[in-house]
Amino acid sequence: MFEREGFGVITMPLIEDEGLDFELPQKKFDFVVFQSQKAVKHFFSKCQLTGEEKILAVGEKTKEMVEKYGYKVWAMPREYYGEEVVRLLEGYSGSVLIPRSSIGREEVIEKLRQMGFLVYPLDVYQTKLIEYPAEEFEEKVRLSHFMVFASPSAVRAFFANMQKLREKPILRGKKTICIGKTTKEEWEKLFGMECETPEKPTMQEVLNTVKNLAFFLHNR
Repeated sequence: MFEREGFGVITMPLIEDEGLDFELPQKKFDFVVFQSQKAVKHFFSKCQLTGEEKILAVGEKTKEMVEKYGYKVWAMPREYYGEEVVRLLEGYSGSVLIPRSSIGREEVIEKLRQMGFLVYPLDVYQTKLIEYPAEEFEEKVRLSHFMVFASPSAVRAFFANMQKLREKPILRGKKTICIGKTTKEEWEKLFGMECETPEKPTMQEVLNTVKNLAFFLHNR
C-alpha cells in the first residue's frame, strides 16, 4: 500500500502471536466479542460456537475474519475501539465471552460487569516482543523518516529495543504515526513525545496521514 504511493518501506516486525492452550467454559453465551483478527483466528482454531450467539466484531478486518469461519456478525462498532462495544450492549443483559490476548485490556470487561453482564474473558493467545541486535535496530530507525505503529504492543517492543541504545538521539526529526488512541496513549506514556493519529484507525487513514505530512515537509 505504501510502496504503491512511492514510499520506501523499512519493515521491522516487533511482535508475534502464539496460541495458548485453553478450554471453552461450558456455558451458554448470549454474546461473543472479538476485538482483533488474532483473537478470531486462535479461538476458531480450537473451538466452535453454536451459532445462536450474537457476535460483535471490532473493526472491518475482524468482521471479515469471523465471516471467513462461517459465522454472521451481529454488530460492529462505528468506531474501532473496545469501549464502543459497551455502548452497543446498553439495554441488553446476559453472558459475554471475550476471546483475547493474555495481556488484553480490562476496561471493557470491567464496564460490562458494572452493567450486570456475566463476563468470561478467555486468553487464547499471547503476544511476544521481538528483540533486535542494537546495531540492526539503530540502522533501521535511522533510515526512516516516518514511523508507523499499529498496536500498543508494538510500541512497548520498540521501547524495549530502544533501551539498548543508551539514549542515542535517533528519534530526532522523525514523525511518528499511531493508528489509534490506545496506541497513541502508549507512545506518549513511554516516550513523552507527541505522535500523529488519524481520525479513523485504519491503515488507509495512516497512509493518508503520512502522505499529508510528507507533502507538508516537502513544501515548507
